[in-house]
Amino acid sequence: MQMGFRAEGENLVLPAETRLLHEVEVVDIIEAKDHYKKEEETERKRAMRARKEVDSDTQALREKLEADRKEKEAEGPVTQGSKAKDLGTGTKMTAGDIGIGKSSGG
Repeated sequence: MQMGFRAEGENLVLPAETRLLHEVEVVDIIEAKDHYKKEEETERKRAMRARKEVDSDTQALREKLEADRKEKEAEGPVTQGSKAKDLGTGTKMTAGDIGIGKSSGG
C-alpha cells in the first residue's frame, strides 16, 4: 500500500504514527474531494435535464444542433487561416461629421 495503509476488515486505514505531508498527500486528498464533488454535481444536473419534459420544438432543435456538430466534425480540422480582403480606401467619418455631439445653437 503506497502510503502505508493497512487492511482492517473491509476498510483501509493509516497507522496512527503516519504523518501526512501537506504539500503532497493533503493537497492530493483535497483535489480528489473537489474532483468527485464536481463530478457528482455534474451528474445530478445531467439527471435533472434528463427528467425534464422536452417539447417537440426543443427536441428538433437539439437534433439539428447534434447533426450540425457531426457535420462540422466530418469536415475535419481547419488547415487554412483567414485571408485579409482589400476593401478599398474608404472614408473616415466621425460622430461630429453626422452631427452627434454638436450644439444646434439653441
